[in-house]
Amino acid sequence: MLKVSRRGTRGVTSHCKKIFNDKRLQSSFVGRNEREDSFEPIVRGPIMTNAAELEHDFSRDELLLLEQGIKKSDELAAQFTNYRYKFKKLPTDYGSNQLLAIEPELQKNLESVVSTFKAPVKYAFGYGSGVFQQSGYSKSQDMPQIDIIFGVSHPDHFHSLNVRQNPHHYSSLRFFGSKFISQFQEVGAGVYFNPFVDINGQVVKYGVVSMDTLLKDLATWNSFYLAGRLQKPVKVLKNDLSVQYWNQLNLKAAATLAKHLIQKDSSKPLDEFEFYKKITALSYAGDVRYNLGAENPDKVKNIVEKNFVQFQDYYRPIYKDVIVNNSHYLPQGFTLENSIDLLEKRIFRNSTLQTVKGVFTAGITKSIRYAWAKRLKAMKRAK
Repeated sequence: MLKVSRRGTRGVTSHCKKIFNDKRLQSSFVGRNEREDSFEPIVRGPIMTNAAELEHDFSRDELLLLEQGIKKSDELAAQFTNYRYKFKKLPTDYGSNQLLAIEPELQKNLESVVSTFKAPVKYAFGYGSGVFQQSGYSKSQDMPQIDIIFGVSHPDHFHSLNVRQNPHHYSSLRFFGSKFISQFQEVGAGVYFNPFVDINGQVVKYGVVSMDTLLKDLATWNSFYLAGRLQKPVKVLKNDLSVQYWNQLNLKAAATLAKHLIQKDSSKPLDEFEFYKKITALSYAGDVRYNLGAENPDKVKNIVEKNFVQFQDYYRPIYKDVIVNNSHYLPQGFTLENSIDLLEKRIFRNSTLQTVKGVFTAGITKSIRYAWAKRLKAMKRAK
């Protein structure tokens, strides 16, 4: 925590008071330390959402003070909506629960896949049964495809470099150029997938998304395509502090809604397994792939059953915050009453567009192969 000496209190206080009054911010300083000449600042009240204004009006130390104070109250977090704000530092251990450990050999393989790309990647995570097993999967079967998402600052630049390096990853859309690919990427949830790609002898499906789209979805549940994906355990392969901040609130929002749904349906004590099932089910509400029979109807239970420990680690501070301490958070515009209806509509729309878009981004042959593989997997696990 930032220390402010008593000797400099008067100057700092008057300076902060002027800024906070101008911007309608309030600050209070509480909690004396063992040393009598210092105290710890805690920021309360609304926070500005314009990063340019913050950088213009506040010094570096004051920005750090604000960043450290962000997690102090639900109200403050809910009012901070600028997902484009670039965090240089987060409070100690904030979001560290997202950095899950996996088998060293698998982590090495995943990192080697990411390192093969020459195009710049700002954030990356692995997910799905290729990273975290699902119940019903047998090691005697072929290893499942590894799924990875790349968050990039400039999709046009990424695709330009990647098409040159890996033209075989793309469908015939590559002939239209990287600008067209990046524009087509924005259709639906804003993710461009290249499935069934052989990298280092491993079958990989990787998606490319702009950092702006990723952060917006985490902060606002705009499409819930990536926010829902990140509510289940993932393996972060390349971290970004802004994603770490907003995903922590995304997890808290999922926990808030899951708790409400369980309490609404039952007066019994909350069961932790059912809690994680509710969270997992959120991202499949309204998903067109379920209606088409492309997903195993027991997928939600299978995911939680096989990865219960990972869910506990992923949600450890969130569970205590929401379930034990009765804290809560939802993105602006969402309430406990309207959330499911809003999510179903957004998920249906974006999952439909992504499914149709996949025919073009993957190509006809790969699309048929992918759809058939999903269907076979669903039928095998349904037996």
